[in-house]
Amino acid sequence: MKQKDIEMLLSQVQTFQKPKIELEQYQTPPRIAALILWRAYQLGHIENKTVGDFCCGTGMFGIGAKQLGAKEVSGLEIDKDALEIAKQNAVKLDVDVRFIEEDVRSTKLRFDTVLMNSPFGVQGGIKDQEFLLSALNASDVTYSIHLYQEKNIEFLKKFVENHNKEVKEIIKAEFEIPKIYSFHTKRQHIIKVAIVQSK
Repeated sequence: MKQKDIEMLLSQVQTFQKPKIELEQYQTPPRIAALILWRAYQLGHIENKTVGDFCCGTGMFGIGAKQLGAKEVSGLEIDKDALEIAKQNAVKLDVDVRFIEEDVRSTKLRFDTVLMNSPFGVQGGIKDQEFLLSALNASDVTYSIHLYQEKNIEFLKKFVENHNKEVKEIIKAEFEIPKIYSFHTKRQHIIKVAIVQSK
């Protein structure tokens, strides 16, 4: 299996039916998910590992990780509606992923690797570092997506170091957001993101 194969597989994952803006629900583009999964696989962070898909939404990372040979995969998500879609996606794509209704910020579970597209915190009350902290505490290695801004990246590097880990790699990417909320004026909006590997 190659990165392109993972992208094609993940393009079959059904997205949110009624996305909730208060949870900042945006489906990870299959291209971005495949990029992260393949990089993690290349570095030995997927195959035969326990993997957590934090803020799993409809199951994109968890399904991909299982296809790439993860030993056990758990998807954690606070939204019941998203979890139902995630379960359906796992059945459709014939993968065994355990989905758990839980706020990742309070989880006690442990994993070798955590993959995460958490809220960026642009809606006010949510802060992305809260999710990142949970991922750092719950795993040996974390792959997370953040808005790409120089100040934000410097803050995240220091934040990770202050919690006894190190940012090992940052990959810049473009994240496509379709018109899904009433305030969206463009058919598609593209934002710059940083894929951050912390270990």
